[in-house]
Amino acid sequence: MKNILLSRGILQDPDLLQYFKPLIKSTDQVTIVAFSHFPKYTPDEQAYNAYYEKGGEYYEKMISSFEPYGIKPSQISWVHYFKDTKASAKKKIHEADIIYFPGGAPDLFMKRIEAFEIKEDLESHQGLFIGSSAGAMIQFKDYHISPDVDYPYFTYEHGLNLLDDFSVEVHYRRRKKQKAALRKVHRAYRHPIYAIPDDGAIIVDGKNIMTLKSAVQLYDKKGIIRK
Repeated sequence: MKNILLSRGILQDPDLLQYFKPLIKSTDQVTIVAFSHFPKYTPDEQAYNAYYEKGGEYYEKMISSFEPYGIKPSQISWVHYFKDTKASAKKKIHEADIIYFPGGAPDLFMKRIEAFEIKEDLESHQGLFIGSSAGAMIQFKDYHISPDVDYPYFTYEHGLNLLDDFSVEVHYRRRKKQKAALRKVHRAYRHPIYAIPDDGAIIVDGKNIMTLKSAVQLYDKKGIIRK
């Protein structure tokens, strides 16, 4: 199992292709678990479809994101929140070489994963996981949500049991609320913390963690190493 952690869907970034191409093959089957939507933005199936189905903004973005790797639209499956059943969702996950988690609402993402009873199916996947923003956060057994426009309060949450022993802060902009949140996280866990600004990326291969572009380690087990 390997993991790519992002804040934005920047797979097509020319500066990152050399690092991602060894992991993303032209023959891979991709399954996108489209469960991260906020009800206030996609309040019903029609709005959801307009965003995630063919011709929709996110659908077209994801198709273009995998084009540099030679992956065709026919190789990309979507776990559709309104149309898939528990059985069909499981089938798409088990057929995938790559599981992609979109950004959005991490807490709702996990509730929907649990409602579809696919948590264990995802955790047993031995291929590549890619996630942006919320999709990066939920890959951790335990993660935090820093206050922002969508979440007014700091919270600790439970995710998938894929990554542990370190934390990430997505969309890192050196904001005071983010820094305060990271101090809480370090006091609670005493483990490394990495920042992923919008143009940054992290590749996790077992115990090896590679930071790319603006992604950087802010804390080690002892404390802050970079402000």
